[in-house]
Amino acid sequence: MSAKKTSGVIVTISSILALESVALWVVATWLVIDTLTLPANSFGGALFLDALVILSAAASSWAVVAFFRGNGRTRGAIVMWQMLVIGIGIASAQGPEPRWDIAVALIVPAALVTIFMLFRREVSRHLGKDA
Repeated sequence: MSAKKTSGVIVTISSILALESVALWVVATWLVIDTLTLPANSFGGALFLDALVILSAAASSWAVVAFFRGNGRTRGAIVMWQMLVIGIGIASAQGPEPRWDIAVALIVPAALVTIFMLFRREVSRHLGKDA
């Protein structure tokens, strides 16, 4: 049995996606704790937001694992996820109190992953003929 060597690009993408997924789980935990400990204007709305973020964190975790295993169907999900992150980054840099630090922290890794997912040959080889 020969061990299949994983490309540095694949490890880089997987690492960035894993960090984003962990951050999403941290936000989900924070929101659930806030829902349980702080008064909410709409308890139903808070529960819905909690469920939505938890489901998003679970889906992002699945996408990271599936991408690392070479599932070609993950390309669209990951690119869409990165576009959402870029949109959140752009929104955080606007308004009366823009947060450029958050914007850069969100946009730069998401743009890097998107570029790698769309234009690197190693990714196409890793994802196989399904991609």
